[in-house]
Amino acid sequence: MQTALLDSFAILPLASSLLMQGIAGFFIFRIAKNNPEKFQNPLFVKLAVSFVVILGTSSLLAIFIPGLLVYASGILIASIILLVMFILLNSYVIETEEDVESENAVPEPVVAAVDDPLIAIGQDFLSHVADSMAGEINLVRLLDFINETLIKNTQADGGVVFLADDFEDIITSKSYSGKFPPPYKLPQDLPHKQVRVETNFRYAQFNLGETIFGEVAASGKPALIEEGAHDSRIFANGPEDFLKPGSYIVVPLMVKDRVVGVAGIARVPENKPFGEEEFRVAKAISQYAGSAINNVYGVQEILEHADLEREASIASKIQKTLHPKRLPDLPEAGFGSFFNATKGVCGDYYDIILARRDRIVVAIADVAGKGIQSSMVMIMLRSVLQLVTNTTKTAGTILDWVNKGITGKIDMDHYATLSLLSYNPADHIVNYASAGHQPLLLYKASTGKLEVLHQKTDPIGVERSSVYEDMKLTVGQGDIIILYTDGLIEALNQEGHQYGIESLTKVIMETKSMTAKEIATEVKHNVQAFVGSASLHDDQTLVVMKIKA
Repeated sequence: MQTALLDSFAILPLASSLLMQGIAGFFIFRIAKNNPEKFQNPLFVKLAVSFVVILGTSSLLAIFIPGLLVYASGILIASIILLVMFILLNSYVIETEEDVESENAVPEPVVAAVDDPLIAIGQDFLSHVADSMAGEINLVRLLDFINETLIKNTQADGGVVFLADDFEDIITSKSYSGKFPPPYKLPQDLPHKQVRVETNFRYAQFNLGETIFGEVAASGKPALIEEGAHDSRIFANGPEDFLKPGSYIVVPLMVKDRVVGVAGIARVPENKPFGEEEFRVAKAISQYAGSAINNVYGVQEILEHADLEREASIASKIQKTLHPKRLPDLPEAGFGSFFNATKGVCGDYYDIILARRDRIVVAIADVAGKGIQSSMVMIMLRSVLQLVTNTTKTAGTILDWVNKGITGKIDMDHYATLSLLSYNPADHIVNYASAGHQPLLLYKASTGKLEVLHQKTDPIGVERSSVYEDMKLTVGQGDIIILYTDGLIEALNQEGHQYGIESLTKVIMETKSMTAKEIATEVKHNVQAFVGSASLHDDQTLVVMKIKA
């Protein structure tokens, strides 16, 4: 078979066209690699694919079809045109890339020779505050950082940082470093030894307006003292070199208009005194420092609040475990109660103790304070009562034992008021004693009257010598005894009016024919209706005992 391969005249242009197409393919590959976005143009894609496919197919056909010299030559010419087009297109792409890169290039930041270190210092402060918030709050470390930053950026020989007290007009040294000739009068009995003087400075405390530190704290105005030896605000303590006054800068650490602390830096006399530039830097750093301290204070306050919330939750759970799980229903007497806890207070405790076969003991207490500590006091009260009520002693004697067992073991902020009654069903005698608690209410069915029984005595935990008197009451069928805490009768409504003992006695008189449980429920509903949407400020506890026989 005769083919175009045998046609020597056709082989040359065909081979050349294939070479040209290969070179064009190279340029296509280059463009695709460096500028893939060019292939997103539909027209370009169609042209490229069409030329390559048509020319490639034509070249292959021309090889095997004889007599296609002219056609092969045309293919060669078209291939040359295609190559030229791709060369031009490649040049255009390169130029376009350069232009685009030039247009989109982000200019190199012009870093000026910044001689002001305050921007970097501010970043360091942000970093330290962020670290303190992310981990355990450590104010001391932050104060040390403030001190070190001031010393470093002012070329000082020493520094000190004071914090202002929130409740007293004093400032206290919290961070001390380096050489700092004390600008205040040292105690007369303090030996002039460097170690002793530095120790005194580390723990120094000044009133507002006292010494240069106290003056700056009181006024909120920074002070530059170039020559301490010639300034009346600086005290010269002695001839020793380490005591000779130098140069000082004292700046307030402020949050808005409130001084939270004072920072001081010093240079010893043999070094160049501070100037306006160091003064400017120190004032700027003090602004960073004040904001940093305030931020840490804010975080601490949040955490403390969270701790209080968590503590209150734990205390509330403890409190609920101390209350009786179920009230007894005895042939001799019935009982009713209710307890409304106020968030975070957790101070009320009540119990019904069947310690002896011939004795029913009812106790109700109100512990001053709140949180875990008040719960601990309740636990102590309950433990002692559980032990001593299993005796033949009177209520007054039992309160005396409880008081002596607890006094001195709890803080004065956590004393407790307590009412205790012991009922003997055999002789219908109620033995009653109170330790500073609310009056007992006694409804007498025989007379139809309600009595308010007061006992003025000291709370538990105040004085070991406190005396608690017994009160003996004879009760009969239908009589009602009411014990309650002050949170009940002192409950406020939206108008600020107290519920009062009069409202309580009114409900008792209206429900006297009901069971003890029903009476307690009615009192609860009545108090809730009175308070309405007003918030509670104290626990509310009520215990009702009704004599059956």
